[in-house]
Amino acid sequence: MLKQEKIISLNILKPNKMDIENKSNIVGNDKSQQNIEYLYNIVFKLENIILQLNINNNYNINLINSGLKNIVLDIYKTINENNRISKRKSSLSISDSNNSSNSNKNDDESNNNNNNYEYKIEKYKNGNEYKGEFKNGVKDGKGTMYYKSGYVYEGDWKKGKRDGIGKYYKKNEESIENLYEGEFRNGAAEGQGISYYGNGDRYEGEYKMWNREGKGIYYYNNGDIFEGYFKKEYPEGKGKYKYKNGNIYEGEFKKGKAEGKGTIYYYFGNKNGDKYVGDIKDFNKEGKGIYYYKNGDRYEGDWKDDKKEGQGVFYYKNGDRLMGNYSDNEPIGKHVILYSDGRIEEKSF
Repeated sequence: MLKQEKIISLNILKPNKMDIENKSNIVGNDKSQQNIEYLYNIVFKLENIILQLNINNNYNINLINSGLKNIVLDIYKTINENNRISKRKSSLSISDSNNSSNSNKNDDESNNNNNNYEYKIEKYKNGNEYKGEFKNGVKDGKGTMYYKSGYVYEGDWKKGKRDGIGKYYKKNEESIENLYEGEFRNGAAEGQGISYYGNGDRYEGEYKMWNREGKGIYYYNNGDIFEGYFKKEYPEGKGKYKYKNGNIYEGEFKKGKAEGKGTIYYYFGNKNGDKYVGDIKDFNKEGKGIYYYKNGDRYEGDWKDDKKEGQGVFYYKNGDRLMGNYSDNEPIGKHVILYSDGRIEEKSF
């Protein structure tokens, strides 16, 4: 069932004046087999976009709106072209006999230009099969390629390569796996896109040469979410990681892991309201950092493997301070206590 908060406006099915010329002349008389097959192909694309709405109950509304509008524009374009050719033929039939030779020549040129695009099915020696448009013998326009590996590409082609809006997926008997839907350039996924992975993960954002590259959001199947920048498939640079339990890390990432300077906000369990600011390594507190307790206390010092380890100072909210070494999150050895009233005391742990 579709999510109620996401509604596709039917206004996208109404091309504006800049999109269509002569909207009043939308009924043509030319019903060539070529254009009939082309229109069936467009309807097939529309059905696939509607099918996309039900995949995981998640979809990119902008891509769907754009795809639907492009399909409607293609239908108008094809019908108007048929109408133009029909009018041209009608004009030729009543033209002066003295100009019949030139008219026939122009008619042939018009038909030749129209026949630059053709819809056909082509099978290749490597086992792949293509169904769609060709221009001057090269895949160009709308088409579907069925690869021997089981993968399928449906969408736009330009000069023999995947280029424009399309989707690439592996089709099994009962499901679609590893679906990518979005922009293609020069044969590769590049630009804005969405990927649905077989393990239930999902990515929405920028691509470059099939890789997650740029700004994006990654939804993990366990409920965690990363939002930020990607480089060569992995989170890199500034980002935010939201845990399913409510905790949030904001800061630097390297090769897919939280690493560098960052802040952890705790919203779960007995740490709810606490905060850590400092060095992070592989999602753990490691290096120098400050831990703020919700009760007003704080610890400033060394960390290792997510625990207090090394030298540090514990500041109590009443103004007292405990200075010394820590191991496995606990004070060890001799510590100096500096009381808020000025007294000094040594204490062993």
